[in-house]
Parts: sequence; structure tokens; C-alpha cells
Amino acid sequence: MSRSRLPRIAAACLAVAALAGVAAHAARRPPASGAGAVTRDGARAGTATRDASLDDAGYLALADRLGARLAALWNPRLRRYDPGPGATTSQINADLLLVHATAARRGHRGPARNDARARAAARFLTGPRIWREGRTRPGWRASPDVGDMHPVFQAEVAEALAAAYRARGALKLDAPTAHAIERQLARVIASPAWRWPALLLNQFNWYATIAAADATVNGHAQALANGLRRHLDRFAARAHDNFGPGLRFRYDPRWTRSALNFDSAEYANIVLGFSRSYGQAREAGMRRPASIGLLREWVRRALAGYWTHAGYLNWDTGLGYLRWHQRKKVGLAQGALIGIAAEPELQPSPRWGAWAKWMLDRGLREYVALVERDDRLPAALAYGVRSVPEPQRMAWLTAARYAANAMRALDAGLGKAPGSEPPPLYSFDPDTGRLAVTTPAYNTAIVAANGGAHPYGGLDLARLFDAHQEVAANIGGTLNNAFGLHVGSLRTQYGARRAAPTLELVRAPWGVGAKGGRRAYAGPFEDLRVRGSVVAGGLRARVQYRFTAAAIEGRWSVSGSGGRATVTFPSWGRAATVTATLRDGSRVAVTRRALSLRRVRSLHVRSARSGYTLVPRGEGRVRLIATRREGSQPLPGPTVAISLGTAPARFGARIVVDRR
Repeated sequence: MSRSRLPRIAAACLAVAALAGVAAHAARRPPASGAGAVTRDGARAGTATRDASLDDAGYLALADRLGARLAALWNPRLRRYDPGPGATTSQINADLLLVHATAARRGHRGPARNDARARAAARFLTGPRIWREGRTRPGWRASPDVGDMHPVFQAEVAEALAAAYRARGALKLDAPTAHAIERQLARVIASPAWRWPALLLNQFNWYATIAAADATVNGHAQALANGLRRHLDRFAARAHDNFGPGLRFRYDPRWTRSALNFDSAEYANIVLGFSRSYGQAREAGMRRPASIGLLREWVRRALAGYWTHAGYLNWDTGLGYLRWHQRKKVGLAQGALIGIAAEPELQPSPRWGAWAKWMLDRGLREYVALVERDDRLPAALAYGVRSVPEPQRMAWLTAARYAANAMRALDAGLGKAPGSEPPPLYSFDPDTGRLAVTTPAYNTAIVAANGGAHPYGGLDLARLFDAHQEVAANIGGTLNNAFGLHVGSLRTQYGARRAAPTLELVRAPWGVGAKGGRRAYAGPFEDLRVRGSVVAGGLRARVQYRFTAAAIEGRWSVSGSGGRATVTFPSWGRAATVTATLRDGSRVAVTRRALSLRRVRSLHVRSARSGYTLVPRGEGRVRLIATRREGSQPLPGPTVAISLGTAPARFGARIVVDRR
């Protein structure tokens, strides 16, 4: 983004700060419940309770801290960052080249700056071990030993080389390397693999990044403006293929009924990352797209439906375990937050830009806090997920992307843009019944019909995390590892189903009664209510949930006769414990021996690093039941089982996630 856009962004964000009353570390009580009190952009619901925003110095300090950890990858003999054999060498060198180059251009002094390594990395990336001079598909390899030329490698290298070129004076970059950058970017952008109408699925973000890099280096600004406009026009014209109702994203628009297309939190944001090139294209003369209304609706759906207040993805994906909880994908997805925060024209209202920055900064901070808490880089896969193992080098790539994102945010002018903590947000997709919820206290989702994309799903909470993205209860799970009502063969958390009873919004600002439509049923809320039912074995179970900023209220009932009804509440970690506070104020451990709820005031589920309090409303007996590890709940703790007796039966509970 050029400097001429920074005053406009800063002014818009300062206006947001004035409207939202941003104050560092201030806490304010959320407004009273009532869906009617929420405007489309959250004008009355949006309150800033904590300031997690980073300024220029904060972004640089974060890059310094991660840069110091990544310094061990430098191989002085090879003159490059060397994570070992695999497909990440060009990406890690590219991300750290971007970090070093941006730090040099800013005149920074710290671990994020290393001019000698930047020069060496630039020579490596433009040299014969990475660059391939193909006639129809020139570009950059994944690594010297892996010839893969997926667009993700091309885009990350191209952007890094453009950053090095911009900083060539500060870096003292040699003329042959600078000329190689010019020539290689020109070759790539002119090749059939990259010039219009080339496209991989619907992922036009890669093409926008390459065109922006070439425009920066070679001045082909009109090619960027014309190319991005045509991509946006085509994307909007194919909206029925690219989106499902509620604007859930389809990974592969060629096969709209495929399980791949249930949704994709990671790839929706990766594609929305085109927004980082949008401002440069507009300055180059691109007219405002006719689809601007659709793009703003998509931004609304993406922020409310795919992100949490902890700056992590609210993650359901049609790619199943192939992508689920890969930390490197969060780093790619953060590009959307950077672009949304930096581009007022794409924001549904200025508040959404401030919320995007807040989520970005919170995610960056939480990642660094995790690194420093454990004194090592986090595993490539979060939460013990290992159905498709990821090698250690992907953990290095994740850290490099986070460091690069801090510098991308800095370059986009976000260090001068105050953020605002979002109010409680939700999104709803009427055809699948997917409901995503995030508040300053917790985040969760219900996935009523998952299209067979993953094993978990049903009418109950699919997962439950706290404000820091620590697991309060579970990350997925089925059977005893999940929230739900069981009566014989009847389960309200039934698992993988292509078609299932969908969830119905009963009270919400937008989406009540919706059956379809290419618009976002998403935004701030104060009082959100849903219900659903499922039938099996001559019984009918009904589930109702109410979500507020601080708590979740659930109600379960089963009609018909026969079978013993049980409601389950999961925990996380083998050392998890459950304590009952009795009505006389004393506390006892809940065990496998049943305890009457008549004696119980509340139950506290203490998971590995978080937990929640459960206030029962109804009769029954509570005990713990054993669990087994499964792919979507790899570290289960014991589950709280509340026996209700023989159907018909009913039960209610209030759930409050621990706050730290």
C-alpha cells in the first residue's frame, strides 16, 4: 500500500476510536439483551472492553521476538534459512526476507533486521536452485529438492522479492540480484500460467499478489488494475458456484455438492486475502467493482463466521483433517484480516475494519504468548490433532508467517490504526444449519448438517473454547466426547451426516426464517436463540440454545417412551476434573459414583488449561464416564453424564466458560 492511502486509513480508524470509545485496558458492561438493539454494523452493541491493538513498535517487537527464535534456522554454509528436507524452504526464506527487508526499509534495529541474510536469501530465491526458467510456466520451486510450483510458493516468493526490491538501497542489494527480481517477476506475470484468464479453482488471491509484486517492481500498475477487476467481476458472476446460502465458501466451485464444499474457514480467508492488493489496484486506476455490495457482505460473513475474539479461526472445513487446525493455514488466513483492516472501501462500516485489526493483533499476540509460555514453537497442528501428521518444519513455517504478517500489517499502516474489540458476533448458514458464535468470553459453533465433511456434527455445541482459545470442553468429538442428549439410538449430536435436521434461528438480528440467499446472516448480537429436533426409534428430541455475551443456556427434551435419557458435557485433557458445589456450600469431587442433582448447586469442569461452570436446571443424577481418544477429540477428559431417567424427560443448564 502506498503512503498516500495511510492518512485516509488513519483518519477512518481514529473516527472509529471516537465512536467506539476505545481506551486502553478499559472494561465496559455489554448492553442489555434484546436483538432489536443491534444495528447492522453493531453501532449500539460494539463496545471496546480491552485494547489488544499493536502500534508500529509493537509489530516490530513481535517480529523481533519471532525472528530471534527463527535465527537458529540459518545455515551459514548454504547461505540460507534451512528447515531441512521438504516443501517449505522457499516459503521460509521468502517470509524472513520480507521481515528483514521491511525492517531495513524502516530503519529498524533488532533481530527482525539482518541485511546480510536478506541479501543472501534474495540471491537464493532468484538463483537456479529455486528459480525455474520454464517457457509456459516460469516460477519458483518449493525447495531445491522439491519441484512443486503451487501458487502459494509463487505468491510468497514474489511478495518477498518485491519487498527486497523496495528496500534495495537500505539492504545494499547488488545490481545483478535486483535485475533478476525485475526480470523474473516480469516473466511470471506475462506467462500463460499467470496472465488472464488463468485461475486455480476460485483462488484469485494468488494472481492478485503476483500482479501487485510486479507492479511494485516493474511499474505495470495497469496490469494489476485490469487483472484484479476482471477477477473480481468473474468471481461475483459465479457467486452461485462460489458461495452457498449465508455466503459459506465453496472450496471447489466445480462440484457444489462435494463434501469439500461444506465450507472452508481457511480457504475463504485465503481468497479474501486479495484485499491486501485491493488498495494498490484502486490507486492504479481500477474502478470500484460493481460487486462491492457482495464483497462487503462476504467480509461481514468472514469476520463474524470464521474468526474468534482470540484471533483464531472458528474452524469447520470441508477439507476435513487435511487442513483442520494446521497453524500454518492460520498464518495464510490472517492476510484477510490485514486487508479488511486496511481497506475502508471493503468494510461494511468502519467498525468492521477496527474489529479486523483487533482480531489480527490478538491472534499475533496469543501466538507469541504460546511460544514464550512453552519456550518453543508450537506444534504444526494445534490441539493434538494428528489424523494427517505435519512435520516439524511446518512449525517453522508457521512462525515465519506470523512474523511476516506483523510486518505486512506494519506496511499496511495498521500500526497507526487503533483497533476495537468486537461485540459478540454470530453467523448462520440456513441450508446446513451451521451457527458460529464468538464473544469476549467464549467461542463455539453448532454444525447441524456437515455434508459428510468431518465426523462431528449435530444440534448441540460442536466445541467450546475460552477467550484465549484454550479448550474449555472439546474441539469436536462424538458420542461421549460431545455435548448432547442420548436415548437409545437417538442422539442430538449424531456425527457425520450429509443431510440432517437443520438448526432454526428463533431470535437473531438477521436470518430468522431464512431458507437461502447469497447474503450474510451475520453480525453483532445480544440475545441469540436457536432450536432443532431429531427423530429416531420412535422418540423425538428437541434442543434449544440461548447465547449471550457471557453465558450459554441449553434445554433438552425427549418425547415418546422407552429408553433412559442422558445428557453429556465433555472435558479436555486426561487430568481434567469435575467438582460439585453443593447447596450447603461445600464442594465434593464428582466421580463415577452417581450424585443426586437435588444436592448440587453447580458443577465446575476443569479442563487442562480452561474449563466451565455448569448450573443444572432439572432433576437427575450426575456422574463421570470414561472416554476414548478420537480424531476430532484427541485429548479427551472424563465426561459429565447426567441421567434423567426414562423418557419422556427434560433438562436445562447454564454454561459459563472460565475467564482469566
